[in-house]
Amino acid sequence: MFDLFRSRQKTVRYLLGALLSLVAISMVVTLVPSYGDPSSGANAQIIAEIGDEVLTITEVQQVMARELRENRIPPGLETVYVPMFVQQMVAERAVAYQAAQMGFRLTDAELAETIAALIPQLYENGKFVGAETYRAFLAQQNMTIPQFEANVRKQALSSRLEMLSLEGVIVTPQDVENEFRRQNEKANISYVLVNADKYRSQVKITPEELQQRYEQNKAMFQQPEQRGLTVYPVEERAIAATLTLGDDLLRKAYSEQSDRFRTPERVRVRHILIDTRDKSDAEKAELKKKAEGILQQIRGGADFAKLAQEHSQDFGSAQKGGDIDWVVRGQTVPEFEAASFGMKPGQVSDLVNTMFGFHIIRVDAREDARLRPFEEVKDELRADVLRAQVFDRMQTVADQLRAALTRSTADGEAFARSNGIQPIQVSPLRPSDPVPGVGTDPNFAEAIIRKQDYLGLLAVCNRRNECIARITAKTLDFATRNPTASFEEVKEVTEAEGNRQSSLLLARIAYLGDVGAVAPMLGLLGTTLGMITTFHAISAKDYGGSSQLGLAQGVSEALLCTASGLAIGIPALIFYAIFRGKVNRLISEMEAATTHLMALLAVQYKRAARAVASGRGPDGQPM
Repeated sequence: MFDLFRSRQKTVRYLLGALLSLVAISMVVTLVPSYGDPSSGANAQIIAEIGDEVLTITEVQQVMARELRENRIPPGLETVYVPMFVQQMVAERAVAYQAAQMGFRLTDAELAETIAALIPQLYENGKFVGAETYRAFLAQQNMTIPQFEANVRKQALSSRLEMLSLEGVIVTPQDVENEFRRQNEKANISYVLVNADKYRSQVKITPEELQQRYEQNKAMFQQPEQRGLTVYPVEERAIAATLTLGDDLLRKAYSEQSDRFRTPERVRVRHILIDTRDKSDAEKAELKKKAEGILQQIRGGADFAKLAQEHSQDFGSAQKGGDIDWVVRGQTVPEFEAASFGMKPGQVSDLVNTMFGFHIIRVDAREDARLRPFEEVKDELRADVLRAQVFDRMQTVADQLRAALTRSTADGEAFARSNGIQPIQVSPLRPSDPVPGVGTDPNFAEAIIRKQDYLGLLAVCNRRNECIARITAKTLDFATRNPTASFEEVKEVTEAEGNRQSSLLLARIAYLGDVGAVAPMLGLLGTTLGMITTFHAISAKDYGGSSQLGLAQGVSEALLCTASGLAIGIPALIFYAIFRGKVNRLISEMEAATTHLMALLAVQYKRAARAVASGRGPDGQPM
């Protein structure tokens, strides 16, 4: 078989290339559907068998974990990519198996050269850095040395077989000429440029034509209503300056919120990890001796942090001298937790065996469960209480200012001065113009809600074609048309419109995900059908001489189906991931804005209910 591929008869190599492709594709089609079949008994973890080698679910999971860790797969599309990775892994093993059957071999020296080219950092100044460093590097990729070297051998054998197949590709002079014409052929185009300025002086427009044009297009010359404004900005900073918080108020808040300031029992620990995952019993015994030697050095007075940097295989904490900061109960595996919470500060544990390997643990500090004292949390508590009081005070000041302005401009200005509010005089504006001191700040809409100027805010929303504006418009339209509606009814309308807007956003990108998932499958189906047709023709006719070139062309055209499916599916999935991220961000912003809108309306509805019960209007004046 090996000599056949070295044959100069191109038809023979074409036929063998087609047979090799058929082997890979048939294994994908016939073996992959058994993935995850619970009825397979003891072989439930085996996805495919290629010769004496098996592909397991664990290997696929490791590849997927590595791809996700390196951000090569868009989050949320794992189920789409799993079948593609399985197909690729089965095809690679099938090609490597065929290469081995044809006599291809990779010696240990060739394997070492290949690894040196792939991971040059393992060979400093041309010398191998050692098995421990090699193993530690692969452990970061969640792989063992045998797994990695087996994958390298498969890839090398596949590459050799592929290069040998490509040597038989024939490019005729006609192919070269056609490609050159496709890339470089140009066309001469004649065109005429008409200059409008040349003919403008020849056009005469009568007053009657101008009047007719005006009458037909009056809407183009409409000027919107303009109004001058006086804006009274009620700012958090100004309101906060008028408030004082005494210790009595803070202590009351501390008493009411004491659960916030309780801290559980915790310890601050360092550790050294000797990783034993995917190791044989003999290897684990050797690693245990190594861990015992490190423990002996620590108990002899060696620097724990320095030994952690040199030996720990928890690479996240090793660079910090093994420090993993504070931990609480339930945060680590049971064996690690029992050892950590069973020691006093400064003590070093014996070897602790967990699912990860052997640990040497030192407790640096310990804190029992406690209630943080008032003096410790006073500043934090002051900021929270002040923030809540400022919001309530702003609401009250805004309502009182509105009531004062309703009585008279002089009363409103006097109230504003007494509360540190500086009015802003605004020249006449159109509805779409930004307001000085406010601009397009969404808080302006909030201010309109607080004044209960729902119709004014509704007009603003109707001018903005945005999801949040449409939700707000729907809410306020219902509230203004149904003044007797309860807050719960208004809330239901808001949630329904929010769900509708979210569905519309998701529906606009759903087809990209469908195309990305279906296109590769259709391509594979087309390839399979094409191969079936081609080999049916082989069985029906005697392909000899030049006829075999036509057979190879048929095989090539069949494989184009898979390439076309991937060419369509991969960009579709990429764009789907990009747009889905943007849609999710928009939906999050919509939810936050809707929640804020509901909170503001809830305050207004409660205030209106209290005012009705007391016989006063929303501004505090008798009805």
